[in-house]
Amino acid sequence: MSMVKVLELSAQSPEGWEAATRQAVERASRTLRNIRSVWVKEFEAVVENNGVTQFRVNVKISFELEEAGSVE
Repeated sequence: MSMVKVLELSAQSPEGWEAATRQAVERASRTLRNIRSVWVKEFEAVVENNGVTQFRVNVKISFELEEAGSVE
């Protein structure tokens, strides 16, 4: 039986929401293994001087837990 854990993260990018989502997954992958999916929960944009300067996302990243003694 596999177990999946969900971690909630925030990320931002000046390029757009897709870039922010990719950044969240790339950052999470530095310390997590077996990432299975990402769900974008919320979108937000920062406005400065009447223009959008940053795109933010709150995401939930799910990853499969390893069995005890299992090493990849």
